[in-house]
Amino acid sequence: MPDPSLIAGLVEDPEGRPIGRARVYFIEGPVALPDIAALTDDSGRFTLAAPVPGTYQVEVASEGFTSTTATVDVHGGQRVDLNLQMHS
Repeated sequence: MPDPSLIAGLVEDPEGRPIGRARVYFIEGPVALPDIAALTDDSGRFTLAAPVPGTYQVEVASEGFTSTTATVDVHGGQRVDLNLQMHS
């Protein structure tokens, strides 16, 4: 099995302030996905492991903000950077 790809990024509000404790998770992917999720740290950063190469849909949710989704293409063993902006 190939090394998992990493999706790493930053979650911010419209003013560019980091959003800590936001939940980042897969909502769709090339294979069935268990509940794989990450919480952002105090600086708004997160890392998710994508089990196989392909296209994933990622969603971020945090209290007081509208959920935001993004589509990401990942390749085996590589890191993809993803910055997400949430709106209240």
